[in-house]
Amino acid sequence: MPIKNGDFILLDYILRIKDSGEVFDTTIEEEAKKANIHNPENIYEPKLIVVGQGWIIKGIDEALLNMEEGGEKEIEIPPEKAFGERDSSKVKIIPAKELTKQGITPRPGARIDLGGSIATIRSVGSGRVTIDYNHPLSGKSIIAKIIVRKLLTDTSDKIRELVHMRIRGVSKEKFIISIIGNMVTIEMPEETFMAEDIRFAKRGIVRDINKFFSDITSVQFIETYNIKPTSQQPQQSL
Repeated sequence: MPIKNGDFILLDYILRIKDSGEVFDTTIEEEAKKANIHNPENIYEPKLIVVGQGWIIKGIDEALLNMEEGGEKEIEIPPEKAFGERDSSKVKIIPAKELTKQGITPRPGARIDLGGSIATIRSVGSGRVTIDYNHPLSGKSIIAKIIVRKLLTDTSDKIRELVHMRIRGVSKEKFIISIIGNMVTIEMPEETFMAEDIRFAKRGIVRDINKFFSDITSVQFIETYNIKPTSQQPQQSL
C-alpha cells in the first residue's frame, strides 16, 4: 500500500552530512555507537511520523510519499529541504557582558538560549561575542537513509504511538487502548501515575487525538490503584 499524506508510519533513519560523511542523527542504536554519537539517555527506536505534518525535515517527508511498508531508500537532501540556507542576518555581535549578566560564560561552540531562541557562540574576543542564530547544519546538504518499518492502519495502534510519543520511558505495550463508539479509553500503567509533567502529557495526547481523529469526541484516562493487604497487628489485652 503506497504511503500518502496523513499516514502514520514508524520510521528508522540514518542522517549524515554530505561533505564530511559524518553521521549526526539516527534512530538505530547500533549505528549511533558506530558513529560515536551514542547517548545512553536517548531511546533508540523507529520514530512515529505522520506524513506531511512536518514532523521531520521536508526532504524526508516528501521522499516518504509512495514508499511502502518495509521499503528503504537513500536520498540526497539540499539545504532548502533540510535545515535551511545560511542567513547572514542571523549572525549578531553583542557585548560579552550581556551574556555574563544572564549567568552565561561565553565559550566558542556553545549552544545557548537567548530570549527563547537557540544560538551558537561562534567567537569571543575584545569584550564582544559573535552569536549565530542559524541552525548548526544550515547550508549543508544531507544524505539520508530511510527505512519504513511499519505503516499503521489500526486506530488503536495509531493512538498507542501518539501516547508513546508523549510519555517516554514506559513500554507502550503497557497502555491499554479501547475505543467504544466515539470515546477512547486509555488505561495508564502504574509507572505513569506520578511521572513528571504527566498532566501536560495527557493534554498533549488529547490535542493529538482531536487533531487526527475527528470522529472521536472524548478521551478517558483510567488509573487503577492496587491496594496491597497489610498484616493486621494483634490486639493487646487490657
